Amino acid sequence: GMTAVGGLLLMQRSSDAPAAFGLAMLAVAASAVNIMGGFVVSQRMLDLFKRPGDKDFSVLMLLPGVVFLYACAAHTELIKPVLSVSALLCVAAIGGLAAMNTANAGCKFGMVGVFGALVATLVDMPGEIVAIGSMLMLLGGGLGLAWGMRVSPIALPQTVAAFHSLVGLAAMCTSIGSYWANPAVGATMENVSAIFGDFIGGVTLTGSIVAFGKLNGNLSSKPLNLPFKNYLNLSGLFAFILMMHLFFNTESTGFGVSLLIAAGVLACVMGVHLVGSVGGGDMPVCITVLNSYSGWALVAEGFLLNSTVLTIVGSLIGFSGAILTKIMCDAMNRDIFNVLFGGLNNAPVVKGGDEGPKEHTETSVPAVAELIVNAREVLVVPGYGMAMARAQTAMGELASICRSHKINLKFGVHPVAGRMPGQMNVLLAEAGVPHDWVLEMDEVNPDMENNDVVLVMGANDVVNSAAQELEGCAIWGMPVIEVWRAKKVIFCKRSMGGGYADLDNPVFYKENTDMLLGDAKKSSDALAAQVRERLEK
Repeated sequence: GMTAVGGLLLMQRSSDAPAAFGLAMLAVAASAVNIMGGFVVSQRMLDLFKRPGDKDFSVLMLLPGVVFLYACAAHTELIKPVLSVSALLCVAAIGGLAAMNTANAGCKFGMVGVFGALVATLVDMPGEIVAIGSMLMLLGGGLGLAWGMRVSPIALPQTVAAFHSLVGLAAMCTSIGSYWANPAVGATMENVSAIFGDFIGGVTLTGSIVAFGKLNGNLSSKPLNLPFKNYLNLSGLFAFILMMHLFFNTESTGFGVSLLIAAGVLACVMGVHLVGSVGGGDMPVCITVLNSYSGWALVAEGFLLNSTVLTIVGSLIGFSGAILTKIMCDAMNRDIFNVLFGGLNNAPVVKGGDEGPKEHTETSVPAVAELIVNAREVLVVPGYGMAMARAQTAMGELASICRSHKINLKFGVHPVAGRMPGQMNVLLAEAGVPHDWVLEMDEVNPDMENNDVVLVMGANDVVNSAAQELEGCAIWGMPVIEVWRAKKVIFCKRSMGGGYADLDNPVFYKENTDMLLGDAKKSSDALAAQVRERLEK
């Protein structure tokens, strides 16, 4: 959303260049959608984690925004300090969002930081620019508000991807518009920033749109495998280097603008190919990569427009996205270069082995209910299948019933369960599950043998023992929740099919595993009802 600051700065600098001014207006409007929509969605998701009786004083964190407004309006000499404090608040926001007990405060810090940066930028501008900028932000903010209020937790991953595309669009517009309004010759800081911001913005724009399409079901989740795909990526890179060379050496503004537009088009094409070449199973990592890209595009804007706050916040987003990408690649045992460059290092993998029995044991809802009623330690491992079936409400009800009858039911969430980090946590919070009932993989694995029953609800790859038993398979070495070590394992899923990795799961055929096949929503509703009936007798 900080790209709005870049758009406003460009509006001020391009008042005599209509085309550049139009691009700046588009950047401001797109950024406003992202700002309002992003914060509304974030706050709505955080509100799901509130429990009855919880006291939340995080709204007091908004008070500095009033101070910023007064300071900038009454004392223009304080504009630079306000910008610096705004950048620090954005840093504090990331720190606050890292823990559940400070997440609400972190979200408010982010809101105040962005507000302070916008106010400090606007108060030093001509009245006409302020009026136009304010109207654009009101329009974009209204659209973002309407969009953010309609987003459901199940649609969170594709919504994040869509918001990233707006950042890419704003970065492209600002980069091209800045050169158009203030052309220069040579490899100056402004020119380097303009062409890199343009390129990164283009990749982020179309890459995020493709990610949205895959996550939303508009596009196939299968990777796009064009002939000589690696050479296509290299050709695109060499073409960009050539355009960059020509751009730094041209004295024609018209040709320079044409090169920037061409580089933007090339970046858009590469964004489609790079993200399209990533399979649906790697989309969670792709989302974090695109988040990092959006940060580096903002850094380029900061250097381009000589804005410290844009550089600081962009660096924060870029590095945090890159770190999260590395963590997720490790959690999924994915090669980070495969994700960054669209399957650059793809190699044949082992599909599965024929060792062990291939006969599974099926069970029924009444039998599973009886197991849970007689258990003392129960673990539920949710996956994307639970989200698709919208079975989280029944799981929340089951957890409450069990807890009220001294059955310790908890949830074990894999770092990459679902289609983005934290999606399972949000869905469970929506179902009323307190966040202290939800544990991470590293917390549940050491005590797995103590669980009387493990109920795997719509998960597959994240509990697949092939990661430890079948060397060379698609998920070999990936850390998984080791459910097979429990006393009894129940898989609730529609069929015996594999997960995103399209790999058979040996746990299905182990002696302590039963399969509860069928619609997860119907099965979970019936299971919750029957457990309640037995416990209340």
